Amino acid sequence: MTFLRLLEKTVDYYFSLLPRKKPCRSMLAEVSLIAHRGAHDKNKIVIENTDAAFARALNLGCWGIEFDVQQTLDRVLVINHDSTLKRLWGKDVAIGELTFRELRQLVPQVPSLTEVVRNYSKHLHLFIELKAPFTAEAQLIESLSQLNPCEDYHLLSLDKEIFASFSQFPNKALLLVAGHNNVKEFCQLSLEKKYGGVLGHYLLLNNRRLKQLQTDKDQVFGVGMIDSKYALYRELNRGIQWLFSNNIPLLESCLQEKGYNEINSTFD
Repeated sequence: MTFLRLLEKTVDYYFSLLPRKKPCRSMLAEVSLIAHRGAHDKNKIVIENTDAAFARALNLGCWGIEFDVQQTLDRVLVINHDSTLKRLWGKDVAIGELTFRELRQLVPQVPSLTEVVRNYSKHLHLFIELKAPFTAEAQLIESLSQLNPCEDYHLLSLDKEIFASFSQFPNKALLLVAGHNNVKEFCQLSLEKKYGGVLGHYLLLNNRRLKQLQTDKDQVFGVGMIDSKYALYRELNRGIQWLFSNNIPLLESCLQEKGYNEINSTFD
């Protein structure tokens, strides 16, 4: 585990214990839960970025799913977070070194983008994260040709150069994903380039950065990972609409609590 990942987990644990004012029901009207890599689980019974994870997200009532796109040797776009198959599937081989047919023979559970679009695009909003290096814009256009950008999907990237190389997608469909060292830069870049907006960690995308984005009413924003009740309450009270999570069942249960419309005024 990297230092940044350890720090992130520590922060998440702290915020999961810090009581927050219970939001009123009116704050829920625009909230959209997004299953990060689908609604997978820690025990890997439902594995991330698989059809099972996306189907579970749909069944749990999610508004959207986020997933990662890699490209095979023959430029077929497939869904997997890592560039190799080692972490999830125990195969120490790079996806970019395999044809799609070879990949399917090796790990049939890895879906193609075309399959995800066919099965879920009219039921869930698709947040499609593009991994660098990405050189398959033509294939991406073909896979998404029957969908409406912004209405049906957004494209995500941590690498601003990917979007700079694009010419066939409207800028409003492009969302930058900020890291710990470029939040201000990405917010400014999104405003300058008229991108759709910025996503990021709930601490990094703080109220100051939100105000920066809100100078353009068309900018959108979302935060993650919201995996506890009090983290959920915090973001609802901040008016955040798009909430990315690795624990959708917990968030759904929090939103369905009896007496949710009663404001708990114990905490400020």
